[in-house]
Amino acid sequence: MNETSGKLNIVGIGPGNDEHITPAALAAIKEADYVIGYTTYINLVKHHLGGKQVTRTGMTEEITRAQTAVDTARSGKTVTLISSGDAGVYGMAGLVFEVLRKIGWKRGDSPEIKMVPGITADSSCASLVGAPLVHDAARISLSDLLTPWSVIENRIESAAKGDFVINLYNPASGRRQRQIVEAARIIKKYRPGSTPVALVKSAYRRQETVQFSDLDHFLEFEIGMNTTVIIGSSQSFVYEGFFVTPRGYGNKYSLEDGSVKPGQTRAISLRVEGDLASRPLENGPIPSLNITKIQGAFIRTNTSTFEQDDIEETKADSSVKNALSALEFLEPIRTKSNPAREIDTEEEFSLIGRIGGAIVFKNVNSFYLIGKFKQPTDLKEFGFYDIPEQENKLVTLIAKDEEIVDKLKFDALISLPNSTTPEFIYDLFVIYRNSSVSERLWNYVLDNSNKIQWKGTEYVDARWLGNSPKQVWSVFRETILKC
Repeated sequence: MNETSGKLNIVGIGPGNDEHITPAALAAIKEADYVIGYTTYINLVKHHLGGKQVTRTGMTEEITRAQTAVDTARSGKTVTLISSGDAGVYGMAGLVFEVLRKIGWKRGDSPEIKMVPGITADSSCASLVGAPLVHDAARISLSDLLTPWSVIENRIESAAKGDFVINLYNPASGRRQRQIVEAARIIKKYRPGSTPVALVKSAYRRQETVQFSDLDHFLEFEIGMNTTVIIGSSQSFVYEGFFVTPRGYGNKYSLEDGSVKPGQTRAISLRVEGDLASRPLENGPIPSLNITKIQGAFIRTNTSTFEQDDIEETKADSSVKNALSALEFLEPIRTKSNPAREIDTEEEFSLIGRIGGAIVFKNVNSFYLIGKFKQPTDLKEFGFYDIPEQENKLVTLIAKDEEIVDKLKFDALISLPNSTTPEFIYDLFVIYRNSSVSERLWNYVLDNSNKIQWKGTEYVDARWLGNSPKQVWSVFRETILKC
């Protein structure tokens, strides 16, 4: 980015009071030269805007707001564009990216774009009434100013039929009353009139009001643009003044002692009529997926008091810190330099590439296939004899047509200790559980290495990877797979 490059922060301020604005959002406001937003939202944060140039606009002026923010940031200024809730949820973020696409903006151009999330309106409203969003929910705006009503109607129908909790944004205004009536009519086709409904206006602001009702009667209460309507699923209930949608624990466990109900197994899919386990595989075997396990997900219950020394020790041993230490070790080896520089050496390097999603490893004149195919692949097309079954984590490939094999394209050049076997490549890139190559690990190496010319061909220079201590890569591997 050049010296005159600007920055555009697209920020969600949540409900708008300081208790519910994230520190990151406040920092983005603080660093801004210019702050732009709808008048109501500017007023919510005006006590943070001393000394800043502020542009306020009214309703229906969103395009002007987005264009002004982009143009000002392109001039080299730091601009913060604010939305209530989360700017990426019915907020200004999408429109900004439409404007950027229209002018041909690319990553690396001015301005730098930074998204700062905020607490959404449905999350804010839900917290005031209990726990209505604990299970699957649909968020639907009833404003047909920009979206055809036929599309909105279809979404309401689908959400109601699917038994989602339904959050209705922009339910009504001075010019729009019919839409909320139609929405209620559609939803009542699929759930009883006793279904709980909450109407929350201006959550966490001075004008805040909360009203409980049900599907048969909620239209009797005041509803406006600042109201969010939360309509429960068939399982939702109200208990002691709290609106609750159960997650489904009672389907599998006893809520008295936490024991597993007969026929169910802890941490295994719920067994009911029509579950996946009871259905035949109609489309062939399930493909191998790069699934990352959550470390420490299942542990024995333990209660203890955390001392400060424990916290400091945890910080010192964190994978993030270890990863940063490893990065410092690797940096001199893989620092970016002039791309595609030529190396002139008699040393023989090993090469790695991809066939069918697996890795092809060339070590001197031997070829190995590492990891499982991710799509059907005919090895004869690449000059090798086919293998009957790919059951092992790596197999030796035998050349059938040397001329075709010589044309194989390899992605990266790597140098390995003399004692290293192809298992080393497997340990670098493959998910042990299913022998599938991790795209995250593979792309990490390709994206964080120089280009190099060797024997007239350009490769990614991954020599740093082959020569770094195994424990260093192990830290990276664990950290990347957790991302």
